[in-house]
Amino acid sequence: MTIKKTIAIAGFVLLTGTYAMAQTAVNDWENPSIQSQNTVAPHAYFVPYATEDAAIKESASPFVRSLNGLWLFKIVKTPAERPLNFYETNYDVSAWEKIKVPANWQTEGKDSYIFTDVEYPIPVNPPFVPKDFNPVGSYKRAFDLPRDWKEKNVFIRLGAVNSFFYLWINGKYVGLSKDSKTPSEFDITPYIIPGKNSVALQVFRFSDGTYLEGQDMWKLSGIERDIELIARPKIAIEDFFVKAGLDDDYKNGLLDLHVSMNHGPAASAGQSLRIKLVDDASGKTIYSQQVPLNKKDFQFGSTIPSVRKWSAETPNLYSLYITQLDNKGKIIESIVHKTGFRTAEIKHGLFLVNGKAIKIKGVNRHEHNMYTAKVITQEQMVEEIRVMKQFNINAVRTSHYPNNEAWYKLCNLYGIYLVDEANIECDGMSMSPIKTLSDKPEWKNAYLHRTERMFERDKNFCSIITWSLGNESEFGENFITTYQYLKSKDNTRPVQYEPAQRTPYSDIVAPMYRSLSVMVEYVKQWRDRPYIQCEYAHMMGNSGGDLKDYWDLIYKYDQLQGGFIWDFADQTFKIKDNNGRAIWGYGRDMGNVGATSDTSFCADGLFAADHTPHPQAFELKKVYQYIHFQPVDFSAGLIKITNRYDFTNLNQFDFFWTVKADGKVVAKGKLDPVDLQPGTSGNYKIDIQSFDIQPRTEYFLDIEADLRSAQPLLPAGYCVAAEQFQLPYYKTAQPARNTNFNALKMNETNESASFSSDNFNISFSKKDGWLHGYQLNGMELMQQALQPHFWRAATDNDIGNSQQMRCAVWENVLDNAHLDSFVTEQQSPQQWRITTQHYFPDVDAKYRVVYIINTDGDVQVSAKMIAGDKYHPELPRFGMRMILNKDYDKVTWLGRGPFDNYSDRKYAARVDVYAMPADSLFHPYARAQESGYRTDVRWIGLTNRTGVGLMAIGQSLISSGVLHFNMNRLEFDRYAAQNNHGGSMSNEDLIWWNIDYGQSGVAGDNAWGARPHAEYQLPYKDYEYTFTLRPVGENDVMTNKAK
Repeated sequence: MTIKKTIAIAGFVLLTGTYAMAQTAVNDWENPSIQSQNTVAPHAYFVPYATEDAAIKESASPFVRSLNGLWLFKIVKTPAERPLNFYETNYDVSAWEKIKVPANWQTEGKDSYIFTDVEYPIPVNPPFVPKDFNPVGSYKRAFDLPRDWKEKNVFIRLGAVNSFFYLWINGKYVGLSKDSKTPSEFDITPYIIPGKNSVALQVFRFSDGTYLEGQDMWKLSGIERDIELIARPKIAIEDFFVKAGLDDDYKNGLLDLHVSMNHGPAASAGQSLRIKLVDDASGKTIYSQQVPLNKKDFQFGSTIPSVRKWSAETPNLYSLYITQLDNKGKIIESIVHKTGFRTAEIKHGLFLVNGKAIKIKGVNRHEHNMYTAKVITQEQMVEEIRVMKQFNINAVRTSHYPNNEAWYKLCNLYGIYLVDEANIECDGMSMSPIKTLSDKPEWKNAYLHRTERMFERDKNFCSIITWSLGNESEFGENFITTYQYLKSKDNTRPVQYEPAQRTPYSDIVAPMYRSLSVMVEYVKQWRDRPYIQCEYAHMMGNSGGDLKDYWDLIYKYDQLQGGFIWDFADQTFKIKDNNGRAIWGYGRDMGNVGATSDTSFCADGLFAADHTPHPQAFELKKVYQYIHFQPVDFSAGLIKITNRYDFTNLNQFDFFWTVKADGKVVAKGKLDPVDLQPGTSGNYKIDIQSFDIQPRTEYFLDIEADLRSAQPLLPAGYCVAAEQFQLPYYKTAQPARNTNFNALKMNETNESASFSSDNFNISFSKKDGWLHGYQLNGMELMQQALQPHFWRAATDNDIGNSQQMRCAVWENVLDNAHLDSFVTEQQSPQQWRITTQHYFPDVDAKYRVVYIINTDGDVQVSAKMIAGDKYHPELPRFGMRMILNKDYDKVTWLGRGPFDNYSDRKYAARVDVYAMPADSLFHPYARAQESGYRTDVRWIGLTNRTGVGLMAIGQSLISSGVLHFNMNRLEFDRYAAQNNHGGSMSNEDLIWWNIDYGQSGVAGDNAWGARPHAEYQLPYKDYEYTFTLRPVGENDVMTNKAK
């Protein structure tokens, strides 16, 4: 049998023989001219089966044997220490330890973790790698060759080996390969024997390939995907390329199939090839053709009338059968591939799928498991797609390498658009004088090798709508070559590459982290290419601000066609801290790291590593939702509904509405059926029956669109879109106050002033001027005074934009404050007024507080800061803070929730009455940081188990944060001995309570310099706000008490 093999070499003489690892002038693992030796030429992914029925069911194939499982294993620190003849059949490896395959060495405790963002994990000296630290793992195991494989060609397929390896069968050298993220396949027929055989691998952690795998991810090693033996007939299907497109009207399907055999007609007498296309929905065969195997290459084509089109919304699939028959019509081998009819093209400056200009609502995604790192299961992949569907995500960029083949099949099945990216990133070169490898001719072969392996393996997956040349590797001639290669091979998909956006070598302008102003500039004139950010909105830690602002623009302008969030899920590991608490391990928790990683650069996902959502994920779901609601005329009950789907009619959804006030439903109903075609709008009436409008009460209309029928990964009734509007219903009334209270008693000394009535006592210090105590029924609520507070624990974005340093003056403003005046005045027998004024020399500001103490226990607090004339940095927050005793740990509020929200990330947070334990408001990000915050708060109450406590009621909207520990524990210290984890924040005997005018937004454009947008900052200027502290009794209802 003649098998196409590749020896990817240019300019070097390779010594061949049974041990080609023999000492050449240049080590194979340090030679970019050698990318593989003796590998089978890359081809489409497929699994051969003995019958068509088994192929369609994906049953276990008799032609495939897994070599996964336990292998004998020995690891050494350097190549010089590796065993040189262990592959020999008589070499004794019985004393070796065992390791799982697939598995990363690091998760098995065999080698050290390394995480870097930009810089390489090794000194930059391409193509050379360290001689003193380059672990080499030697693997060996036996396998039995099935008896019925005797007359077949046998191949070994290694799905992904990181980063370079040699292979031997039965003591004979077979070949080598690089590229850690695409399969290497070898014809081992000449080396196998009947019965028991041995296979040996030697895997190097670092190689010249390391310089092209500088992605911001864990730099791990080992065998990361399946190893399989595959048996094929002597005459066999070698490759196929199916183009399932559409005609010019996007109505009829165009089937274009090319099939290649490994032999010409002389060896295949009497055999035939049968092609069949079956509609998966109906089970009907819609195309069938059988031809004799009278040549090596075959072309098939057909027009499929009124084809069911594939898209992320409508993942309609057809089963393509490619079956080889013997001269009696018996099946020799059958392959089934699921394909979908669709187009993906750039036309008139727009990216069109099936003729429609779609919006990419995407994420970047690394392959990561919280226990097994780069080894992930199909079950996990399905769960990830389920989460994507739940949160309205329709696209994934396979950052930054080809993924496991199962991922593409699942995206075909469930409907996810993919940008498939070549395993090329040399960003670390930017930190060296060399700058990039993309313009170095000696690396061109390596660039092309990786691109070809990606394309050939993945070309038949309909979910791939764009090819990506790589990531963050500057631009040069090597990328011109790979672009031209892809365009010569595939006319059904555009090609993109971020640094090529100003050249003809990217069909899409695909920038990273561009600001709103840059986006607006792009659409000031019509361009020849669409604008789709390949990375935007960096989700590191408490992030995700500004998403609504981005998508308001994207929805407004046709050529802004979306983007891919960085990124989908954290690359963290589930471990325990020293106290046994579950935390997310990052950076140095796991081992060695680079300079950019200890600030948790591996934790920048919308979701935690177990795919539970961070608060910003809910904001993303809202801005990505496909149904938009606008008020038209609430007096007439009219709202406007816009269908932002590309291919889905809204008649698939039920629309429900409720009117709520103070957390209670006062009216509800269901809209008449909504029949809106994609891209259209209509006005719909909400029939709100009349009800009594209560005084001093706000009313909110909530609308939800729910799935009428179950989808493959979503149940019937699942909410895909929601909106909330405040209704123009309001009745003013004077608050009802009990005037039967006794007179308010005042007791004043040189050091304090206190005020009391029947059941409370409120005390102020005349030394510092602050409210220090609030006793209710003889129980002290407060541990520390109500004081101005301007600081917040740094978020990851704060660290990135240096807010910690820039705004440091605001952290300890009170340390040098001095009290200028403390004045008490009796307003009436039932009311006293205290006015204090402080001066804060550190920020040249006056701070005036007016307290109105009433005999019912109310304390109205009006705080005002008068800024000086000099410049000072922005405020992280403006508000006040008190610390309560630990018992007051039930939090109830009327405001936005239930999850964390901030001024630039509150679009998804609805106004309602919420209640939860104090320790539940805090979200445990991988790195401990600011959290536990709620905005647009009308009132908030903290009570004990009997319902007794204290409320804060805003005169206008306020914000509030609650922690069950001291906020100072969240502070970031780059030089600390250990990382600080959100999961380590155990409860303390206190409740930290911020009552704020507001806090700076969390930002999110990027995590290395971008500040919150100007409208979400608190610049140095005058501020004032008012809230009332009100006692809560056992039988009080806070919604009533607030009025």
